Amino acid sequence: MRNASLLCSLAIAMTLGSAAAMAAPAAPPPDTSPAYVNPGFANPDTPGLLDGKPAPGAANVSDIVFIKSLTFGSRAEVELGKLADSRASATGVKTFAQRMVKDHNDANGRLASAARAAKVDLPKDLDAEHVAAREELSRLNGRDFDLKYIDSQIKDHQKAVQLLIYEIGNGQSADTRRFAVQTLPAVMEHLEMAKSLHMQLVQ
Repeated sequence: MRNASLLCSLAIAMTLGSAAAMAAPAAPPPDTSPAYVNPGFANPDTPGLLDGKPAPGAANVSDIVFIKSLTFGSRAEVELGKLADSRASATGVKTFAQRMVKDHNDANGRLASAARAAKVDLPKDLDAEHVAAREELSRLNGRDFDLKYIDSQIKDHQKAVQLLIYEIGNGQSADTRRFAVQTLPAVMEHLEMAKSLHMQLVQ
């Protein structure tokens, strides 16, 4: 009988212990909310950091690549246009070059405004590709210059059209996308003008 009482008491104690363990609140998991997790070691004021993604309207990677790439090309258009205005022999090429200087100066101002709104720093100098193109053109004169300049204009404006279309479809910054939408028609017009001039020069 005594052994039976001990076994009964032990069973009751184990049952009560299990019930208490089940009733006790579980220890909270480590805090992994975005406010405490920053695996990329981003600056604390990075837009959208606490959401783990760019804030609505902030620049994403597509915006940044677009702004920097188009800045190189559009600045080169101004420099090469000034060079063509002084070296080209064909009147049509000179007129085209003057148009490039005017239109791209305007575009550069609007692009700078979009970059400021998106908080993207603009490159200060031309990239190596356009520096090399400027140096090559500087060694040419007359018809040779005209052909080389217009050929480079066709290629550069084709690239610009592709950049603008990509930004319209993939950018996140509202200001940058608006710039792309507004600028695309003029760049496509420039491309057609350059193609027409090229046909005239090779006839």
